[in-house]
Amino acid sequence: MKLSLGSRLRVLATGSIQEYIRDFLSGADVPNLDQPVDQERAMKYSAVSSCIRVRGETFASVPVMLYKKIKDGREPITDETIYDVLHYQPNDEMAPFGFKETMMANFDMSGNTVCERQVNKSGELVGLYPYNDVKIDRDPTTKKLIYIINDGNPGAQKTLRRDQVLHVPNLSFDGVFGLSPISYAAQSIALGLSYESFGVHFYKNAMNPSGAIEMQNELSDKAFDRLKKDLKKNHQGLANTGTPLILEGGGKWNQIAINPIDAQLIESKYFSIEDICRIYRVPQHLVNKLDRSTFNNIEHLSLEFVMYTMLPIFKRFEDNINMQLLTPEQRKKGLYIEFKIDGLLRGDAKSRAEAYAIGRQWGWLSVNDIRKLENLPPLANGDIYLQPLNYIEAGKEQDQATAYNKLVEDIYNLIDGRRTA
Repeated sequence: MKLSLGSRLRVLATGSIQEYIRDFLSGADVPNLDQPVDQERAMKYSAVSSCIRVRGETFASVPVMLYKKIKDGREPITDETIYDVLHYQPNDEMAPFGFKETMMANFDMSGNTVCERQVNKSGELVGLYPYNDVKIDRDPTTKKLIYIINDGNPGAQKTLRRDQVLHVPNLSFDGVFGLSPISYAAQSIALGLSYESFGVHFYKNAMNPSGAIEMQNELSDKAFDRLKKDLKKNHQGLANTGTPLILEGGGKWNQIAINPIDAQLIESKYFSIEDICRIYRVPQHLVNKLDRSTFNNIEHLSLEFVMYTMLPIFKRFEDNINMQLLTPEQRKKGLYIEFKIDGLLRGDAKSRAEAYAIGRQWGWLSVNDIRKLENLPPLANGDIYLQPLNYIEAGKEQDQATAYNKLVEDIYNLIDGRRTA
């Protein structure tokens, strides 16, 4: 049975779309989900790379401070070598931001941050160098942890002892070997990659706009072949999007809207992005998925990201740095490392002003306290704390009233005595 011209052109216009949808649903266009998903392959998925970048840049933006416990609180310490390493120069090749970003990327991909400790002749820490390709094992003789590092040179490996590295493990079953999020989320990442692969092929080969041409009369095979070549050359592919059609012989173009199968594929891709964000606990608006975000909730979502996603990570790194990089003598002196996350928890200008006003009004913030939080220089008389006039100790109302009445009486007697005199 010979197809009519309208049917033939409809197949021509929509065939590539239906072909890729059919291939995708049958699995022909889906990568092998059993194939291992390594770090390089996972980073090709935009949702994974975005989440790792958001977490890495947030982590790297926070300064590392060294403090000493004193009687009235704490004081910053800047003359120890560990402060210089973590705050100014981790090693000869990296700035602090890039160093911390690399540590976080390794933490998010392999599940472990491993840095070689570089020391001087006196045993003082003078540098940290992160490694990505690390195998963590135990020495069969001593049963202690060893770190087999591939430093990038073919066939070149070196083995470091536990006291030669800084090791920060991610979530772990035994507290020592961190679990890789990429390994445990391999299926979700592979599925997301398949959606992106489908999208590339769809826009590369699909005709846009898609539709059908209706002709009043049937075309000859020669005319049909000429029209087909013209459509393929001038109107197929993303680069030819929007190119107008020139129709002959009373031809009429009928647009074909996106079908429900296409819509379901788009929804599935959105769900895949949500799945990756769920794994890394990153709010979706931080990876530019804004379909469920509003101006009212973005600020709160950002603060929750700091409190519930980044704060546990900072505490994990603080504990390991204090345990592994500070000597017992330094810890006995009261020294400890802390990430200064105050800047991440600051709200907008109006919210900060309201919070400062409350602290100033109720007497637990001075002008200089507020100016210090805003990175402003102190004022000469800015260390005065205020106290509300009606702020009295509970149960002392009668005493206050008695004192007030006595004061009034004394003033009255004083004035009356002057009049009598």
